[in-house]
Parts: sequence; structure tokens; C-alpha cells
Amino acid sequence: MTDLDRMLGAVRAMPTDARLEMMDDAVMGGVAKKREQVTARRSLMLAGLLAIGIGWAGSIVPAAPAQASPLPIGMSNYAPSRLLGQ
Repeated sequence: MTDLDRMLGAVRAMPTDARLEMMDDAVMGGVAKKREQVTARRSLMLAGLLAIGIGWAGSIVPAAPAQASPLPIGMSNYAPSRLLGQ
């Protein structure tokens, strides 16, 4: 038996640290949190790109020229100011 085998046997016989039992939960929790952060960042980037694209398309598409309405919105011919000739 070599010295290395004796050392490995001694390490194997040593008690393990209690914190190692909780390590799996901590690692998997960290992985899940990182995945959620990446998903949120990706969604925010997609929303931003979509907003930029819609704004850019809206500025390129020609719109009809603006025209003033002959009457203010909601004003009928029977409004007091119309009947009085104002």
C-alpha cells in the first residue's frame, strides 16, 4: 500500500462537513435565480426592440395630411353659440 492510498483512506474516514448537505439546495436556487434574471432581461430587451421598431415604422409610413374639422368636436348646429350666430 502506498502513501497515497493511506492518505485517501484517512480522508475517506474523516467526517464530512454538515454545510455540504445544504449545498445542493443553494446551488440549484442560484441557478433558478440566474435563469429568471436572464428571462426578465430578455423580455425587457424584446419589448424595447419592439417599441423602437414600431416607432421607426410609424415615422416612415406616410400619414394623411391633417385637416381641421369644420365644427369643434361634439358641437352641433343647435348649440347656443351657433344659434346666436357667434
